[in-house]
Amino acid sequence: MATPQTGAGDPERSLELLWREFEPQQSRPGPKPRLTVDRIVEAAIAVADREGSCFGMRSVSAELGVGAMTIYRYVPGKKELIDLMVDRISRFEGDAKPDLTGMTWRERLELLAEGTWSAYDDHPWILEINQRRPVFGPDSMAGYDFALSAFAGHDLSNREMNLVITAVMNLVTGTARQYLMRDSAVEVPEANEREWWDVQAPYLDRAIESGRFPHLAGFTDEEAWNITAHEAMRYLLERFLDGLAPRMEASRSQ
Repeated sequence: MATPQTGAGDPERSLELLWREFEPQQSRPGPKPRLTVDRIVEAAIAVADREGSCFGMRSVSAELGVGAMTIYRYVPGKKELIDLMVDRISRFEGDAKPDLTGMTWRERLELLAEGTWSAYDDHPWILEINQRRPVFGPDSMAGYDFALSAFAGHDLSNREMNLVITAVMNLVTGTARQYLMRDSAVEVPEANEREWWDVQAPYLDRAIESGRFPHLAGFTDEEAWNITAHEAMRYLLERFLDGLAPRMEASRSQ
């Protein structure tokens, strides 16, 4: 099955739906429609959380308790729905945006990283989506606007700001792909994770005993492998921000 990607459907329809709240709303006589675009997006996210990015539109219809063709009155198809889902996941959770009062550049970039990590942890199917053509909907834009707030009071070019944000997003996404991606729902592995490591163990032991890998042979602390996904992400993030700190201090304009 092909990897889903953003920007793969009709761009006009995706953008119309993404920015629908900015368009004049037409009032129509009669009862309110049973569904809304928001309800469909929320249902699709719930289905993807269970089934992964390979979910079908029939599963979304079943989640909503409507006929298979009903949702097509609201969204053209799965490609456009993926755009809406990815944008929705970018939304600040809760009723209010974070209070940025007194927050330093580092704390804001840490919040960006932690928010992105939480989204991947809660919705790992996002890691299966090819986002080479990024979604620019209202929630995605709000998230990027928040990221740019980290550079308030610093004299950096727009390009350098983008490079820093891209670096933070890449280190979070790269670590998430290594640790948080689920097994394929299409090609289910024959062995579970525990079985996979149990099968590898005797081969690894013989390799170490062969003397061909002296540095690994001296790597005897078993706790060295006891690294959580979040700990791996935080270590990389903190070292990156440590390296960025002199540049941020030198660019301070206030």
